Amino acid sequence: MWLELLLFLFAIWLLYKLYINDFNYWEQKGFPSIKGTFPFGSQASLVLMNDYFGEIHQQVYRKLAPHPYGGVYVIKRRELFLRDPEIIKKVLIKDFAYFKSRNNFPGASFLQKHLFNVNGDLWRALRIKLTPTFTSGKLKAMFNLFKECSIKLDEHFKELADKEENIDVKDWTARFTTDIISTCAFGLETNSLDDPDNELRKIGQSIFNPFSWKIVLIRLLILVMPFLLNVVKFRTDSKKLETTLLKIISDTIAYREKNNIRRNDFLDLLIDIMKNDNLSVDGRLGKLSSEEHGSVDNLKMDLELMTAQSFVFFAAGFETSSSVQANCLYELALNQDIQDKLRNEIDEVLKRYNGEISYQALQEMPYLEQVISETMRKYPTLPFLNRICDKDYQIPETNLVIEKGTRILIPVYALHHDPKYYPNPEKFQPERFAPENKSSIPSCAYLPFGEGPRICIGMRFGLLQTKTGIVTTLAKYKLLKTDDTPERLTFEPANFISKVREKISLKIVHRDNKNI
Repeated sequence: MWLELLLFLFAIWLLYKLYINDFNYWEQKGFPSIKGTFPFGSQASLVLMNDYFGEIHQQVYRKLAPHPYGGVYVIKRRELFLRDPEIIKKVLIKDFAYFKSRNNFPGASFLQKHLFNVNGDLWRALRIKLTPTFTSGKLKAMFNLFKECSIKLDEHFKELADKEENIDVKDWTARFTTDIISTCAFGLETNSLDDPDNELRKIGQSIFNPFSWKIVLIRLLILVMPFLLNVVKFRTDSKKLETTLLKIISDTIAYREKNNIRRNDFLDLLIDIMKNDNLSVDGRLGKLSSEEHGSVDNLKMDLELMTAQSFVFFAAGFETSSSVQANCLYELALNQDIQDKLRNEIDEVLKRYNGEISYQALQEMPYLEQVISETMRKYPTLPFLNRICDKDYQIPETNLVIEKGTRILIPVYALHHDPKYYPNPEKFQPERFAPENKSSIPSCAYLPFGEGPRICIGMRFGLLQTKTGIVTTLAKYKLLKTDDTPERLTFEPANFISKVREKISLKIVHRDNKNI
């Protein structure tokens, strides 16, 4: 009897030490915070992921107002939410040396060893090595490949407009971006616009799966027992995906070497690094000096590392650009005045280029930039950014210290929907980003691609895809709302990107249609 009672009391004491006692950390350190309670911490939804991350973080963001930052508890893990653009700027840019790492756990799959996920010297080396792929010169040189895909898209849209059919915009933009990514990155003609069931298209669909209890359970295990990360390698990517991509990259490399083919694309750059560290920069070959870049030349690129970089390039380019295009076309269908204004700009610019969509023509469309910027504000692809504090950091002009190992969370969706920076944030209003208004937005209150040294490396490529798709559509066609068009877009839970739940159904018609 007494033994059972002592064991019970010991279990209660242990539970207190493991959980409840941890819920005093932020208060003792002097930080504003949301109180933690057993068993989930500050907010159950942060653990269970039963809603869209952007909205979960928006709730936390509001609870912490008006403080510039505040601590929360996610079961046992302590996280610091940043609300103020000035402190965010310090973390992402000015004091980046303290916050270089992302909090992405190492998985069992080698596909996790990509630029977005890795930290330390490997991240720095890959960043320097891969940056030449996305120069303006490179993008301009490969624009003909974009153009070929846009011509194919136009052919399909003509047929659909002839019949005045409703189209699933998400599906068409995803097929379009799959073709561009495949040809520009790997020299593969997937032809997803004609064959939506091809292998790479299926891979793209499988990467960002909807809500998965497996992911929730893995997250719960790691939050309760973080030491498991050092013992167990959790797999979030399927073995089939890993094997398929490895074979695609391996076969493509073998084919190029056998037939002496060089396309100056992303895969060629990876092959150069693997062979002899020669990097092609706007057509010129040069070797990175160890004096300038330290140990970077010691990076050894193997087939698995190449496949991981190809995987993230494909995944990011496929999902982000297709989502931005689809969401943008949705808003344009709901706001015909904005669609007409943008179409007028497109007409005016293309007239100077004999009606041809060219790389230079796309650079001369400022209102298009505003429309895309507003789309990415309202629907940011990544609802949040995270960092790890790599060494103790004292917040300027305070005596508060962020301890090494603390997870930092930047709630992008909440910032983009804060009426302090964007009055009437649910309204689609491209004029927010007009030259006379844009300067009033704090730089780190708008983060569609991140900011600082870890800003999205493929930003220019993604924007070029998006612009090409939108201009191809609006130059000849008009998109209209239908009875099946959702009144508002919502997002899938437990997904680390903003993936729309609804089918985006719009009617496509020829722009000179007299019946509209």
